[in-house]
Amino acid sequence: MSDRNGPHARASASADDRPGGSPGAKTARYSRAEYAKVLALQEEVARADADYQRLRNAYVDIAQNEPTHEVALAMIGADMDRAHARLQALIGLPRLPFTHEPSTVMRREAHRVPDEHH
Repeated sequence: MSDRNGPHARASASADDRPGGSPGAKTARYSRAEYAKVLALQEEVARADADYQRLRNAYVDIAQNEPTHEVALAMIGADMDRAHARLQALIGLPRLPFTHEPSTVMRREAHRVPDEHH
């Protein structure tokens, strides 16, 4: 006799018995190795984003407080552009030829902010 309709039928229901379940369908799961790779990639993206934000904040600080310090702006700007490119590569965004470097955009924004306060 089958216990398919017995008191434990719900606890042992297969995918065939569930509404919307297709026969033989399995739930998508990561293997341990794949899960470890996903976690490592998430940590790497978080580190790259933190690096970019740190450099971006330093660039804005120097652009607002010492706008004549061109060497510092160029050095931090180059590092910021590399960090941004690294972050885009990790996320999987293609590098587009017509986009401006983040440091160029930040320089414009930093010059625009003091002009708006006057």
